[in-house]
Amino acid sequence: MALANRTRSRAAALAREFAVDDSQVYEDYRLLLTRERLDFVDIATAPQIHREQVLAAAEHGVHVLCQKPVATSLDEVREMIQACEAAKVRFVVNENWRWRRWYRELKARLDAGEIGTPRYARFSMHNDGVLPVAGGASPELLTRQAYTAQMPKLIVYEWGIHLVDVMRYLFGDVERVYARMSRISPLVHGEDMALVVLEFRSAVTGVIDISWGSYIPNEKRLVRGNLDPFIVEGDQGTLELDPYQDDSVILTTADHTERWSAHLAQSPAEVYQESYMQTQRHFIQCLRSGEPAENEARDNLQTFAVTLAAYASAEQRRVIAVEELYRDC
Repeated sequence: MALANRTRSRAAALAREFAVDDSQVYEDYRLLLTRERLDFVDIATAPQIHREQVLAAAEHGVHVLCQKPVATSLDEVREMIQACEAAKVRFVVNENWRWRRWYRELKARLDAGEIGTPRYARFSMHNDGVLPVAGGASPELLTRQAYTAQMPKLIVYEWGIHLVDVMRYLFGDVERVYARMSRISPLVHGEDMALVVLEFRSAVTGVIDISWGSYIPNEKRLVRGNLDPFIVEGDQGTLELDPYQDDSVILTTADHTERWSAHLAQSPAEVYQESYMQTQRHFIQCLRSGEPAENEARDNLQTFAVTLAAYASAEQRRVIAVEELYRDC
């Protein structure tokens, strides 16, 4: 194993944590690709440099697992996909939320017909992640990821894209998008509030209602188990994720209501880590078997296109057909 980070102190700290020999620690990822014999690379950098790093990995014949958002434009994604396919290397996007155990369970229950045919789904989560903090301290998000303050596209690009991908995992492809966005916090450049309506080919209507610029009571400030408030309504029942009632999954039909823990005996930290491990395990299994991954870049292209369609809709104040954006891919 080898690692690269342009900040040597961070690279050294990671090397100690994962027992990587100092000779395999680099400040320049190009040297790593040139000197090391690698099975794959895990690219966990900012979106604006994904293109150059993916193209470099393809040039060296190395398989790629790349963080989301995968790029800054659809043209970049097309170029990366074409380069990886030409080099015969796998290009998979690390969209880990679909591996959170409660979404896997919801998918199984939806496929089993427990609420009939799904018709409506909604994520709704508002918090104060980028609002000024009393006393002048930096808000939580801008402390953890300072670069987000300068991003021209923010909450949908950084967070909403996870929710789009989860909905695609559950309901299939999106045909049309309508969105409204706004900015509340003076500390960020991009939007911190968004309402996105998705029309799925499966006839499900999806709603993503999110904000990092909302004043909220303390008890709603932190979702303890990484469980986002989510509801799916079908013609025979409803499935709901409730982070405010002991991180519960709730199934309601005409006959009964059933409630159980979303993360069972695991702690929130273990649940958080599990989704990354399952994503990476799936990637490695697919490398070994040759089977396509759920999150191949060609599939994730639609998640990314839906996200960009939301921005186009908000700017143009109209419904956007997703096919308009990626029909040539």
